[in-house]
Amino acid sequence: MASHATHLGATGAHAESLSKRLRIGVLISGSGTNLQALIDQALRGTLDANIVCVGSDRAAAYGLVRAHEAGIATFVVSYEKYLKGDPIDSLEEAEVEAVDARQRILRDSDEEARRDRLKRLMAAEREILAHLECHGVELVCLAGFMRLLTPYFLDRFRREDRPGVVNIHPALLPAFPGQHGYRDTYLYGCKWGGITIHFVDEGEDTGPVIAQAVYPIWDEDTCQDVRQRGLHLEHLMYAQVVNWIARDQVRLVARSEGRARVLIDDPAYREVVGSWVEAAFRDRPGVVYRRS
Repeated sequence: MASHATHLGATGAHAESLSKRLRIGVLISGSGTNLQALIDQALRGTLDANIVCVGSDRAAAYGLVRAHEAGIATFVVSYEKYLKGDPIDSLEEAEVEAVDARQRILRDSDEEARRDRLKRLMAAEREILAHLECHGVELVCLAGFMRLLTPYFLDRFRREDRPGVVNIHPALLPAFPGQHGYRDTYLYGCKWGGITIHFVDEGEDTGPVIAQAVYPIWDEDTCQDVRQRGLHLEHLMYAQVVNWIARDQVRLVARSEGRARVLIDDPAYREVVGSWVEAAFRDRPGVVYRRS
């Protein structure tokens, strides 16, 4: 297993300090720009966690190259092998039934077909879990991982009442869930776009919100402009959220009315969020903003 402690040549007390940090595993499906942002923060010494492994459902994902170059262990789990392969007989029907009762990602009214697909997803997740547990992962960060996760997976990383899987989404949830947040935001004609980092629950992009930030959409912007401005924010935000979790500054609080709320116990919270907004406005070279 490779880790940042090994890659950076940490020894003695420093290596011991690194070993006590939160151990995160990152799951990707594509180029891994958010993964690279986390790696860069780690190399600068500003990430309060160790990236101990990177996994993908696609062997060709460029993010695996980024991880390899940083000395981080990688693995690939092919979902197609499970979704199109032989029937899965190694999972108990009672366990599949219990997961089906809680999941909110499969909606097929044909119970037999739904349970069969669910069982296949669980089998793929079981292989991913084996890799993550081998590396002692404590927090899972989804960074462009294009697979929905079932309660079978999520329960393995739940710590007391707090979920242990985090996702970053390119829109201001609950608006524009799903795979095309930037496109949907742009085509709707929004004047502001946003990024959401949230805990993952049993639904699709429905988990408790940890952090959000906004960026302006100008009249002359293309969809690609919107995407680039949003990606800049994503790269700023993800490491900060990981640090908040690593420092135990994130609390999930149940409320008598409405959904559970995530509270951030960081004295600099307002300054951090303000810096994200400022960064979004700076991301338009040559424009000077003046108050009227």
